[in-house]
Amino acid sequence: MRADVEILKRFNIVMTEAEAHRRFVGRTFEAMLKELSAQHSVVFPEDLLTAKNQRLAELYKGELQLVRGVRDALESIRNLGLTMSIASNSPKERVKLALQLTGLNGYFKDHIVTFEDVPHGKPAPDVFLLAAKKAGVKADHCIVVEDSVAGVTAAVDAGCWTLGFTGTHEDEDAHGMKLKDIGAEALFAKMVDLPALVSTFVLEN
Repeated sequence: MRADVEILKRFNIVMTEAEAHRRFVGRTFEAMLKELSAQHSVVFPEDLLTAKNQRLAELYKGELQLVRGVRDALESIRNLGLTMSIASNSPKERVKLALQLTGLNGYFKDHIVTFEDVPHGKPAPDVFLLAAKKAGVKADHCIVVEDSVAGVTAAVDAGCWTLGFTGTHEDEDAHGMKLKDIGAEALFAKMVDLPALVSTFVLEN
């Protein structure tokens, strides 16, 4: 969101990080620009995504941090014998950089699908359907962990069992209600709680 806010300021579009997070988290950069272009009558240059990727790479290398408890959660889930995949609205190279910098790439290997691989990014279900297909699993046998409205919408439409993570949002309760309203099966705010939710799904299915 910081990178988005910095870039938009160049075009005299002033927005706080909180507003950018509320309006655009989970959506593609292109979707954000399309909405703002219509709203502010601004024509953005075609290479703006390249500029954002460069700025984000700088921020990632200096400041990227793991959500507390995520490594232990992934380790517990891997011990259940489950294949873990990523379905993202970010460009693939950015996803790979984040995984490399945080040391999480070993949990996902080449199971990475992004909006670049499908006709439509989230909130369309395409990325989840393709991720399930590549993993050799039916979508309704997949567990999706999502923290955005666009992501939960996409996962629910794909037929996945969807968990809403609220720990990255300032108002966890309000955001949780939004995710629940669009179909999240359960909510959690701390990664320490994720393995138990996953285990419950595995046992019931």
